[in-house]
Amino acid sequence: MGLIDDDHFDEERCLALLRRTQFGRVALSLSAVPVVFPVRYTVQDQGIFMAVRVEQLAKALNGAVAALQADGYEEDSDKRWTALAIGPTQLLSPDTLSGGQPEPGAPWTGREIVHLSPQILSGRWIQDL
Repeated sequence: MGLIDDDHFDEERCLALLRRTQFGRVALSLSAVPVVFPVRYTVQDQGIFMAVRVEQLAKALNGAVAALQADGYEEDSDKRWTALAIGPTQLLSPDTLSGGQPEPGAPWTGREIVHLSPQILSGRWIQDL
């Protein structure tokens, strides 16, 4: 698990960093207009599950290609990072949640669950902010 070059992460490192936080931003195109919304998410195996409070957004995400971006800070090295996962999404019904998917209950209660299957994983250290 490491770097591809001086500041870009490989796919394993991206997933590992995405697992460290639970809040990010999901971006998609709605009628050729880019939209970005904050989401709560979890990474399990190679899949990303997002809890979406807005039903209209959940429906727009269903079958779309979306990007999830999250950022973090490494206190021990005093470095900031950003990681990005891009791939197709699928709206899950509550009765499909099982096994490798988030457990029902808080913080998933009352929210639509969207699964993102990452096809592209990218990340890097952020400098000069």
